[in-house]
Amino acid sequence: MIRKGYSDGPFGQVHWRLLAPEGPASKPDLYCLHPAPFSGLAFTTIMPHLAQGRRVFAPDYPGHGGSDTFKEEPAIEEYAAAMMAVVDEQSSGGAVDLIGFHTGNLVAAEMALTAPEKIGRLALIDVPAFDAETSTKFRAASAKTFEITPDLSCLEEPWERGITKRIESQSLERSFEIFTEQLRPGRLMNKAFHAAFSYDVDARLPAVTHQTLIMATQSGLLDATRRAADIMPSATLVERLDIKRAVLDEAAEKTATEILKFLDRTRP
Repeated sequence: MIRKGYSDGPFGQVHWRLLAPEGPASKPDLYCLHPAPFSGLAFTTIMPHLAQGRRVFAPDYPGHGGSDTFKEEPAIEEYAAAMMAVVDEQSSGGAVDLIGFHTGNLVAAEMALTAPEKIGRLALIDVPAFDAETSTKFRAASAKTFEITPDLSCLEEPWERGITKRIESQSLERSFEIFTEQLRPGRLMNKAFHAAFSYDVDARLPAVTHQTLIMATQSGLLDATRRAADIMPSATLVERLDIKRAVLDEAAEKTATEILKFLDRTRP
């Protein structure tokens, strides 16, 4: 059963989910870093597939999910610091492994750079490693505060992202759960996107020296993910173009299989 808890971080309390294995934990703890503008809830379907001999954590960034509210202009570096506070409190038995998805990949990379001795392996899925021109375009578009209106028009884009694009690949109940979770940051809903597009991927990703799996699915981030593998000297690219949607839900078992294959390899 997934249980929940809180850790004190540099920006307030951080909410997390934890699934422990049925038997003793014999492998490094695994932390799942979520996409924007959601929370660790995004990983609840895949967590049982991952908790094979290891504890699996899915924390919420500051300003997301059940974590404390955060400032108007957050940075990936700050999300990483908040996640490391959870690692320091909950996992004192050695280096932990990380999974990232979309924005979570950048948080994972920054954690590996700022606390390299505390991080083991990275599994990065669908990485937003855009070139500078593309990042600048998206950064401008994501800078706006989410406008809350008296009518339902403000919910059209979140509904499209959380419901319309998902109901063919997962249950309506799960889709609605994801829809409502993205609303929790309120008018700051877009700010994690802005933080991601402001992150200097060309300077930071090539500096990561940890063993890294980069998993590319058939998504809008396919080219950007391939680019991440090109600029990260320690990365191994695996393309699963048979996975076309719902990477953490409908395709959870396939995704977990690739991740565990990488994480469970003999360590030097």
